[in-house]
Amino acid sequence: MSDAFSAEELLVDPSTFTGDFAWLHGYWAARAGANGMPAWADIRLVEFPATILPWLVVMDVVADHRSFVFRYWGTERTNLQGVDMTGKSVKELKIPGLASAMLHQNERAVAARAPILYLNRFTAPSGRTVQYEALRLPVTDGGERVGKVLALSRYIEDKEATFPDDDEGPQPV
Repeated sequence: MSDAFSAEELLVDPSTFTGDFAWLHGYWAARAGANGMPAWADIRLVEFPATILPWLVVMDVVADHRSFVFRYWGTERTNLQGVDMTGKSVKELKIPGLASAMLHQNERAVAARAPILYLNRFTAPSGRTVQYEALRLPVTDGGERVGKVLALSRYIEDKEATFPDDDEGPQPV
């Protein structure tokens, strides 16, 4: 696999979701209003299971050059990427290709006004191959406008992947 980030949009079929994806999509759908999406005021992160919060991000949709700004950045994302992105733009992500892919995927969720699902792959600077599914859920600002995007990642173990210096503990990507 090259250093380039690759992404493939997958069919969203909630009946196939398991674990945290099933919980989050069910939570989101149960709060959806007449426009098919919940309002941010109806989302309470304190109700989320402890397994979801470390891998979750909440991004504000902003009407300036930043496009999407991280309101919430899960702790395991910091462990994986070596940086806390809270308050920063998606455009500031450093992994080659990640920022543009995340911008595109968020824009798709906003335009679709519905859940989207992607399979993302890249080789991290540490040499670790990373594959994950990303479920993105649009949330309104209380009206018709999409004001937030929730994103949950589910990492896929790659049996072929190499983990340099694995005996030295976790490696940032």
